[in-house]
Amino acid sequence: MELPHRQKENLYPLVTISGDLILYGNNIIHFKTGPVELEIKGQKVVVLFNVLSLGKDKAVLGMPFLQEFNLKIDWITEEVEV
Repeated sequence: MELPHRQKENLYPLVTISGDLILYGNNIIHFKTGPVELEIKGQKVVVLFNVLSLGKDKAVLGMPFLQEFNLKIDWITEEVEV
C-alpha cells in the first residue's frame, strides 16, 4: 500500500490490545496517511491510518476501527465481511 503520508502532530506509543508496548522503532508512531475514503456497509467513511514499516503486512486494523464497524473475520479463509 503506497499511500501518501505525513508526520503526526501528536505522537503516542504503539501498544497491543492488552496495553503492552510493541517493540517497534522507539515504540512511537510518527506518521499517518492523509484522509482515505472507504465504503463500508454502503456508507462512505473517511479514515486516517497510522503508517508503520510492517514488512509483509499491508495493514493492521486497530480496535477502535474494528469496534466501530464490527467486521466479521474468518481467520481460516482470511475473508472480511461487513
